[in-house]
Amino acid sequence: MNNSDIWEDLKFFVDTLKILPVSESLNLSESGSYCVSTNTDFENWVYCPEREITPETASEAARFFREREEAFMWPVYDGGREILEGAGLVYAGDLTAMYFDPAKMALGRENEAVRIEQVLLREEAGIWAETASQGFGEDSAPEKYRRFVEALSTERERVGLYLAKYEGEYAGTFLVTDEPEMMGVYYFAVRPEFRRKGIARAMMSGICRLSGGKRIVLQSTPMGRKFYGAFGFEELFRIPVYSTESDIF
Repeated sequence: MNNSDIWEDLKFFVDTLKILPVSESLNLSESGSYCVSTNTDFENWVYCPEREITPETASEAARFFREREEAFMWPVYDGGREILEGAGLVYAGDLTAMYFDPAKMALGRENEAVRIEQVLLREEAGIWAETASQGFGEDSAPEKYRRFVEALSTERERVGLYLAKYEGEYAGTFLVTDEPEMMGVYYFAVRPEFRRKGIARAMMSGICRLSGGKRIVLQSTPMGRKFYGAFGFEELFRIPVYSTESDIF
């Protein structure tokens, strides 16, 4: 596992967001740098390799999101931080690139109280949005976020949305990108009232099975770093994130 694998996984995910019918994008260069707005308060990104970070691209990206009054994430893998700061963007914290070899996880017996189901129907996408929002500390899912998840659920060739049910109740969510050499994990969440019941471990076991033995990668927020480490994920490196706000995590 190397740094470029993490970057490729994140690019695959952000490219998926870019093609959703609810999204708007702005090309920043002829070679592929861009901004993508999903028209939500979540999941707005800039994809821009360091060699293409210029005062012009930084200013254009800042303008794009300020006009929409949306927070966003611009992950920076190496250089370019001074240019972003010069455009009025601020350091918002680090994502942690982590990976896991599923062969190292002793799966053991399945938790019979937990059932992992893929989202296949429109109404299930709404349930997924509500469950994920509550898992991340929100009272309920905003309507814009529901529309975003409904659009995302149609891209089943690129991503898979999954719900965890505990004794028949919706308890957790995750999304995976299934790529040739690895599987990426996003939106891993358990509703507060269902924590400490073995649901997260059952979800991770499910991801390991879905991976077919491929390496699993993710980009953790500061809140999740210890959590994933307890499952055996190894930290690769920290990814500085810039935005128009300093408290996006």
